[in-house]
Amino acid sequence: MSEKEKNNDSAKINFEDLSTIFESNLKIYNQYLESFKNLGVNQSNISPFNFNNQGSKNFTINDLSNLIAPTITKMMESFKSFSTEIQQNPNIYFDHLNRWISQIANLNFYFITRASGGIANPVILEEKTDKRFSNEEWKSNLFFDFIKQFYLISTNFLSNLIENVEFKNPKDKRLMQFYLKQLNSALSPSNFVFTNPEVLKRTIEEKGNNLNKGYENYRKDFEKHPNKLFIQQSKDGGFEVGKNLATTKGKVIFKNNLFELIQYDCATDKQYSKPMLVIPPFINKYYIMDLNEKKSMMKFLVDNKFNTFLISWKNPDSNSRNLSFKEYIESGILEAIKVTCEQTGSLSINIASYCVGGTLASLTLAYIKNIPSKYKITSATYFASLIDFEDPGEIGVFITEEQIKSIEEQMKKTGYFDGKDMAAAFNFLRPGDLYWNYVVNNYLLGNEPTAFDMLHWNSDSTRLPEKMHSEYLRCMYLNNLVVKNMYKIGDVEIDLSKIDTPMFSVATTEDHIAPWRSVYQGLGYYNSHINFVLSNSGHIAGIIQGVENKPGKLYYYSAKFEKNKNPDEWYTVAKKFDGSWWQTWSSWLAIYSGELKKPSELNRKVYETLYEAPGKYVRE
Repeated sequence: MSEKEKNNDSAKINFEDLSTIFESNLKIYNQYLESFKNLGVNQSNISPFNFNNQGSKNFTINDLSNLIAPTITKMMESFKSFSTEIQQNPNIYFDHLNRWISQIANLNFYFITRASGGIANPVILEEKTDKRFSNEEWKSNLFFDFIKQFYLISTNFLSNLIENVEFKNPKDKRLMQFYLKQLNSALSPSNFVFTNPEVLKRTIEEKGNNLNKGYENYRKDFEKHPNKLFIQQSKDGGFEVGKNLATTKGKVIFKNNLFELIQYDCATDKQYSKPMLVIPPFINKYYIMDLNEKKSMMKFLVDNKFNTFLISWKNPDSNSRNLSFKEYIESGILEAIKVTCEQTGSLSINIASYCVGGTLASLTLAYIKNIPSKYKITSATYFASLIDFEDPGEIGVFITEEQIKSIEEQMKKTGYFDGKDMAAAFNFLRPGDLYWNYVVNNYLLGNEPTAFDMLHWNSDSTRLPEKMHSEYLRCMYLNNLVVKNMYKIGDVEIDLSKIDTPMFSVATTEDHIAPWRSVYQGLGYYNSHINFVLSNSGHIAGIIQGVENKPGKLYYYSAKFEKNKNPDEWYTVAKKFDGSWWQTWSSWLAIYSGELKKPSELNRKVYETLYEAPGKYVRE
């Protein structure tokens, strides 16, 4: 065994020992519950935690070790690189350390002055958008104010230090920033009972019963999805598909082993003759496009005279392990186009796609340049979709050869990648908003999460076929083969420059999954006339926003994408508009949708109704 292998072997964590420690702690917890009976605390809703260290028949402690080992290794490599850079440039460290010491000294002076009844200005203020410190006690109570400021000064010290260190490999810097964000978020004083005034007050008032209710919430989360870092973000039972989600009227007219096709009912006296096919992502259920009446894109399209069809993807299981992008194109999108055109009598169609559905749509457009089809795609709309994966944002920290190999080893056992794992990864791209605030609310305060449709959808994830997901990670995220003209669908070479279909592309300013600059950069590989919109807000809220003109809702728009302008140059000259971009898109789409006709002239009923929307696949 080499010296390196010995070091790696000695650094491995013994998860069997950790499992024993965890079980011992759970025994202590169950004894703790028994002791509370003597204090008169209500125990009716609290039950002992039964832990099975196998998690599930497909997931063991060793699997957990293997799954996170690449991440731990990468963390250690990043810290080593950071340490090396600091040693070579010690002045950077000491400059920031001296600044930190100076601020801590000022904080001590601030504390003494206020404790003596004097008036002093805070050394540091939290961001206005930082909800962790919204409770008044963080300002009025000197103890909590001191803790908050000490935390903010220290996290700023670390963040600024990493920002000013020059790394030989820029990716190491991004990795360090990501890991530091996780550390800073986890160590926030708001996450602990005795340093969070709201939690401490609740604990005293309820004699600790809030912590018991919180642990019960944790127990339920763990039993639902062992080893997935799952935390309930939306109240159970608050939403039901077909009842208060996905309620736009329609009919399933076709199904195969990949998708159901929904044709939405006409809501106007006339419709455009060229149909619209909507391609949602296959990572989550389609009903993000039909969330509620005010934010339903499907209802918006139908109300604006578009003859609308939508793909509802089937949730894959182990029998789907060999499905690849080729099947999703040929038996998925192209089959849906064929059915839609036969149903309407049109030889051309518009498509709209979201997230990875957009990546799939682009591959399809390039594919049919080599495999001729009798049906033409007249226009293509993209919502927050990447085709250039050179800079996929913070999610890139999860994309390494070692990590992908680990995921592939796990998929060999199941035949699919569990969407819960991807949801957990996405949550930790915004740890404060999507994880730790729920830890405080659900586990420390003992509250139930509120009912929120977007978060309910976010937790309703789907699986991804083994072959397709491996292809997605390797060919796109890891090697970015599509824009390099090095990617094939079967024997068909994918060349984006052959695509000349008119496009309407939408990106969002706060997108942590499809960063807007990367979305914009990818448009340069097409040979199309492109209208580009930059909507404020995030990956979901910036797209599924409805048409109401609420305060703060705005977008930037240009009617012609110019390849010679980089994203920031475009931003400086783009026109700014208040409100929703949906109407702008509708006006653009109408140009490519043909003449208006009566619904009876457009629906040939080649395919009869199988059952009513939202269908069966969305409920699986």
